[in-house]
Amino acid sequence: MSEETYDIAREQYERHYMAALAQRIRAICEERGLTQQSVARAAGIASDMVSRLENGHYTSPGLRTLLRIADGMGVPLALLLPDLPGPTASPESTLLALLNSVAQRAQPHELELLLDLAKVVIGRDRP
Repeated sequence: MSEETYDIAREQYERHYMAALAQRIRAICEERGLTQQSVARAAGIASDMVSRLENGHYTSPGLRTLLRIADGMGVPLALLLPDLPGPTASPESTLLALLNSVAQRAQPHELELLLDLAKVVIGRDRP
């Protein structure tokens, strides 16, 4: 294979991979009820970065950016990567991810209230 042919094949693979990555991010956001803005806020990055990545216009996100996005979504980085099995989240893990997303957006005093509320709700179901 010539170098030029290799470069073309690699470029096509990268485009396909980034499109699959974008599709994974969109699917996980939809599954967990997350917006681009909420992910960006939880990840500590600009919302246009999430938008560009989700729409396939961000062609070379760094590992740090992907780690932050995964963290902001409340999922492991591996779940975003196209060459691993797709998201098959249980209802419990989806709820935990949503709770994590809410908690990441909360101010410290709001976290204390959420914790108090959780203790009351959980304690109510226990003997």
